[in-house]
Amino acid sequence: MMTVAVGIDVGLLDGKGLDLVALDASRRIRHAVQHLRDLDELTRIVKTLAPDVVCIDSPSQWAEPGTRRPAELDLARRGINLYATPSADRARPFHRWMQDGFRVYAALAHMYPRYTGGDVRGKAAGYFPHASAVALNGRIGEFAEKVPIRRQLLAEQGVDERVLIGADQVDAALGAVTGLIALVGRHSWVGEGTDAMLLPVQELRARYLRTPAAPAVRSVSRAARPPFPADEKRAPCLCGCGGTPAGRRSQFMPGPDHRINPATGRRWNGLP
Repeated sequence: MMTVAVGIDVGLLDGKGLDLVALDASRRIRHAVQHLRDLDELTRIVKTLAPDVVCIDSPSQWAEPGTRRPAELDLARRGINLYATPSADRARPFHRWMQDGFRVYAALAHMYPRYTGGDVRGKAAGYFPHASAVALNGRIGEFAEKVPIRRQLLAEQGVDERVLIGADQVDAALGAVTGLIALVGRHSWVGEGTDAMLLPVQELRARYLRTPAAPAVRSVSRAARPPFPADEKRAPCLCGCGGTPAGRRSQFMPGPDHRINPATGRRWNGLP
């Protein structure tokens, strides 16, 4: 029987919805869906796929009053910081996505009870894409590198990440990979009982460090820009700097700050 793991990225059900990716043991994408907002439809899809594990990018419950979830505290001590799950009395509008995550667990509970540690087979396990990515990568990357790093990690795991649409499907696929790794016992978890959170490595480091971002590289240098034809007439920048926009369809100099910063616009165009 084919081994399948499902990852679910959770967004507001009345907003962007859920993204789901199912992978088999060879890392082939068996199913992928975006912006799913109907929990009955989610249940139908999961039942049809019959995965061995479902990994959900959400806590399954509020924290106890006056405390923080043990799983989150454990990861924070290792340098992996997550969105803190509040107690129910301290929940704010921002945390509505967590409530929708609770609803996902509840909708699947009759098929996939909550993971509490140990063997993941047949369970709904909480995971967090940032924690999975850091554990696999061995470092904390810069925020701007987040999606490229996760795509690279998926490619290293044998997933054709090129067909994944957007960051949410990437995160769902990372959940499915986390589940596949756990199904062969090469996983660990933090937290206790229904607080447990799944991670795709057997041993976590005591501390994960942030590495500096790579130096920014401009894709096209000023010298490499093809010159405009000498006889082409273009309107001057609308900010009043006296310069000419760099693009044929531009009305302003590059960057919104040039609309209020004529000096920068003049420098771009080599004007005094």
